[in-house]
Amino acid sequence: MTSRTQRTKVAVIGGGMAGCAATRQLLRSGRDVVVFETADGLGGRARSWHRPEIEPDVGINLMYVSFYKLMTQLIKEYGLEDELIRISSNVWISDHGKTVPLSSDSPLSLLTYRHVKLRDRVAFLLSTLAQVARKKKLDLFDPVKAAPFDDGASAADWGCRQVSRRGFDFLLRPQIEGFWNFACEEISAVHARALLAWMGGSGFYVLRGGMEILAEKNAEGADLKLSHEVTAVQLDGDGITVTAVGPGGTPVSETFDEVVVATPAPIAAKLVAALPTRTVGEETRRFLESQRYEPALSVSYLVDRGTLPAEAHIVAGGPEDPPLRNMITYPRTVRDASGRPVEKLLVFAYPGRANTRRLLGRPTEEQFSEVTKLLPSLWPDFPVAGAEPFQIAERPYGFPIPAPGRYRRSVRVLQELRPPVVFAGDYFNSPTTEAAMLSGVRAAAVLTKAG
Repeated sequence: MTSRTQRTKVAVIGGGMAGCAATRQLLRSGRDVVVFETADGLGGRARSWHRPEIEPDVGINLMYVSFYKLMTQLIKEYGLEDELIRISSNVWISDHGKTVPLSSDSPLSLLTYRHVKLRDRVAFLLSTLAQVARKKKLDLFDPVKAAPFDDGASAADWGCRQVSRRGFDFLLRPQIEGFWNFACEEISAVHARALLAWMGGSGFYVLRGGMEILAEKNAEGADLKLSHEVTAVQLDGDGITVTAVGPGGTPVSETFDEVVVATPAPIAAKLVAALPTRTVGEETRRFLESQRYEPALSVSYLVDRGTLPAEAHIVAGGPEDPPLRNMITYPRTVRDASGRPVEKLLVFAYPGRANTRRLLGRPTEEQFSEVTKLLPSLWPDFPVAGAEPFQIAERPYGFPIPAPGRYRRSVRVLQELRPPVVFAGDYFNSPTTEAAMLSGVRAAAVLTKAG
């Protein structure tokens, strides 16, 4: 181990929001930090793509919501307030192509919502108010606070006790499954209750340059090893050796005092498989190995402004896994052949679960072709003929599924974490940047308190 005169050397495996949040805390504690990231840039699932043909040039993967405490603190500290762009919270819910608007900011919108009967709308409003009254206890990011409410019920179980089955399928289900592609039958009721408690009246934003700027700033001062895929983590005497494959297939190995594993849970489980139980406990191993994910596939188009609403989130309602789960529209400016500005819509289309799994990893042309056929299923008047295929983003580990009972298991694992190897990731609670960063801060705290 390091002597008192030496600085502790830490490897952070994974340069996403969790890993970079841990990096920030570790650097502040005086440690030397090396960040290993498989991609050629930081940000992980929050990383955006950029295309110079459009203004703003960014394709947003995740949003910032006004009640995100850690992100709010960082945005202020880094002087990024002027980079925030507010986006509409308007949601259009589709019943087999018939779309009706439903705003989370307006109770009047709920009372005029035509997909469900009035008694369901009233019951849903009362249930939402009841969760709002408990919002200090219902936490969307902290498993320690959420665990006491994780009684094994699913979001579908709980929701159908609040309203009728149709009421659930066209009120709560689309608001959960339209943002995360997992099924309400597979997630804990706590997730749904916390969502209702916090989302109403909140502001939704994106950063003009993409969310990855927060990861980049959090990692300033660390030694970044981008395009390095870690393949093994092993004990080596008093240290821990991390082996990675760098650009061009070049293997590199380096020994550290401590390690933060901030990758998706299944990858983390494989990386630490050779470590003894005294280093990674059995509860932690089982937790990592059992975490399931819904992949994500984002297929975007440029279209002329027409019947599609601008700055809208169009979501499929109903109990079934739809062909196309949702669309998000953003205004963008492009230049025509003469260099003149033309106002367009950048449309992100997200297939349903079955179609996502079927199309993941397929050739780009096939993905565009198959998804284009699905566009009218969500918006019948979608201008398919004039839709210009633009960009595709794949996330094999898109959304960790917070299954019933998962929050309680998270707490047990957090209690078991100990140096020299700790873990961070949004799988500890919910697939949000805020939850990911909280887990990174906690992982770093385990190391710094012990040191």
